[in-house]
Amino acid sequence: MRGVVVMRFLFVRLYALTLYLVAFSACSNPVAHLPEYPTAGLTPSRGIFGLGGAQYKLIPYDQINVKFTYHPEHDSKLPVPIQPDGNITLDGVGTIQAAGLTPVELGKSIAVATATRMRDPVVIVTIVQYAPRRVFVGGEVKTPGPVEIREGMTPLQAIFDRGGFTPTAQMDSVVLIRDAGSEKPTIGRINLVQALENASPEAVTLAANDVIYVPMSGIGRADQWIRQHLRDIIPSEIFGLGVGAAAMGGS
Repeated sequence: MRGVVVMRFLFVRLYALTLYLVAFSACSNPVAHLPEYPTAGLTPSRGIFGLGGAQYKLIPYDQINVKFTYHPEHDSKLPVPIQPDGNITLDGVGTIQAAGLTPVELGKSIAVATATRMRDPVVIVTIVQYAPRRVFVGGEVKTPGPVEIREGMTPLQAIFDRGGFTPTAQMDSVVLIRDAGSEKPTIGRINLVQALENASPEAVTLAANDVIYVPMSGIGRADQWIRQHLRDIIPSEIFGLGVGAAAMGGS
C-alpha cells in the first residue's frame, strides 16, 4: 500500500512538472532573439539560374579562369575556385572579393589590384564550372540535407522537398541564413504558418547556398527534456516494475 502511495506522489510531482514545463515552453521561442528576415526591397534572386548571361553574378564554389591579355605569364594555370566566403586568392595579387560580381566586374577588380605592378592590365575572367545550385535544410525536418533548387523556389518548398516538418517544429520562426560564409551574413526569422494555413505568398525566394534551419518548438524541447530526465525523477525500483517505462512511452 505504501508503494502505491509513493508512486502516486511521484507521478503527481511528475505531472505537475510536466505542466509547468509545457506552459513555460509554449510561451518561449528558441529563436525569438533573431530579427525577422528583412524583406524590404528584397527581389527574387534572378541571374543565378540564367547561366552564361552577361549579368550572371558569381557565387561561392564557382570555378573561373583568369587571363591577363598582355601578361600571359600571370594567367591562372588551374581553375580558381571561389571560396565559401566569396573570395578568390591569386598568386601575386592576394585576396579579392568575387561573389556578387559578374565576370566582367571581377576582371576589372583584378586589373585595379594589379595596376601597380603591371602596365595597363586587361583581365578576362571566364567561368569554367558552375557551382551546384543548392540550399541546405536542417533542424526539425524529416530528412535534413541539401536541396537542388529551381528559380523561384521558396523556403516552404525546400522544406517539403526534405519530407516536411517534424511534429516538434517551430514553424512560425524558421531561420534563414544567406551568405553564411561571408563576414556579414543575413540572418532572420520567417513565419511559414501564414503560407501553410492562409495560402499567403512567401516573401522570400531562395538563393544558392542559403541555409534553412527549423528550430524545435518550446513544447518539443519540454518533451525532450522530460524523456531525457525521467529516469532521474523516478526511482529505479519503479522502472523495475515497468511503470516508468510506460510513462516514457514504452522506451
